[in-house]
Amino acid sequence: ATLAPTVLIFPPSPAELATGTATIVCVANKYFPDGTVTWQVDGKPLTTGIETSKTPQNSDDCTYNLSSTLTLKSDEYNSHDEYTCQVAQGSGSPVVQSFSRKNC
Repeated sequence: ATLAPTVLIFPPSPAELATGTATIVCVANKYFPDGTVTWQVDGKPLTTGIETSKTPQNSDDCTYNLSSTLTLKSDEYNSHDEYTCQVAQGSGSPVVQSFSRKNC
């Protein structure tokens, strides 16, 4: 059975942005089978500055969890608007979460 993840995305804090760095975190919980994370900025795929860590399968229910972090310089972060994290499992529809900088 396929379990779609619960995906959450967290924008950088104003305090962090003030230091010159922007860290965006995407968390996917309780999913099976294993999946992959991709990031998009203003609808374009992004492949640099990403670190993803997965936890081993949960022994109780065999599900996976992951955390993916996108790190940018603050001025680069401020030059884009929409940040999207999507988690895909096989051929199903990916679970997508995004936020718009101007709404934060």
